[in-house]
Amino acid sequence: MVAVLRLFWGICLLRLGPELVPTRTWFLCALVAGQLALAAVRQAVVWPGLSTALAINVALIAVAVIACITWFALYVRNFEVRFPATLGAIMGTSLVIEVAFLAAYGITTGVFREGALWLFLLWEITVVGFILHRALSCKLWVGVLLAVATYAVTLVVVQAALGPALAAALGNAAN
Repeated sequence: MVAVLRLFWGICLLRLGPELVPTRTWFLCALVAGQLALAAVRQAVVWPGLSTALAINVALIAVAVIACITWFALYVRNFEVRFPATLGAIMGTSLVIEVAFLAAYGITTGVFREGALWLFLLWEITVVGFILHRALSCKLWVGVLLAVATYAVTLVVVQAALGPALAAALGNAAN
């Protein structure tokens, strides 16, 4: 377990690549399940008005969109065989970053809390860009640009699928 945490931490620090992530099916399923659970917790903490079901739906859509775009990018470059390790690296590093974010979010208030939100989002996008750069054998800026596009598409799909429900939940939370 410590070796896996060190691996993901090394990827978060841009020192290790996704090719080192284990590709066993059970391991990838555990990472996806952990990501879904932690993403739902994060959304419930950041937006307390969100119901558990809605938070889980947002997390499910986000993971599905990230997985689809990652697979498609690897497919276009004829690197589909790298998909399990790449998705595992994205899910594992996201878990590490989200745990760090929740810790930082819990000890900050006001403008520092908002700053932490943006800082950790930028860190996560950079790490995902680095992972995609290594997996796709492309320049780093291309990987980061693909990561930004992936997160933008994720927001659009979540808004299209759950927009009215999110507006109602977050609107009620603001009142």
